[in-house]
Amino acid sequence: MKTAFITAKSLHASGKGNLGCLFSLLIIVALGYLGYKFVPHYMSHYQLKDAVTEIAVYRAVGTGTGSEKQTIQQEVIAKAKELGIVLKREDIKVRQEEEKVYITVKYTVPVDLPNQIYNLDFEFTGHN
Repeated sequence: MKTAFITAKSLHASGKGNLGCLFSLLIIVALGYLGYKFVPHYMSHYQLKDAVTEIAVYRAVGTGTGSEKQTIQQEVIAKAKELGIVLKREDIKVRQEEEKVYITVKYTVPVDLPNQIYNLDFEFTGHN
């Protein structure tokens, strides 16, 4: 029992206990920073994914014409803009197979980190 007391006391006196605490705090701060940088993009991605599926369900009827496909692309672009995601018409592919509508969206979001820019690549297909 006395040995444990002496060991803990000597660790504290030498500063080794404080170094471990500082290292743990540094890890927590780094994880918090990365969460701050990455989580909003993933949240927007999942919201866009839900919206695209909803658009596919509502637009399932009458997508045979090219103008209808352009309307779907415009709806997806408008929703993405609302969520802060920049999309171009080329990023959205609309196709119909029988009574199903498939909307494929592929885009990249640059995340600015202290010493580099990291590109988050997203791709998904929403359908009815």
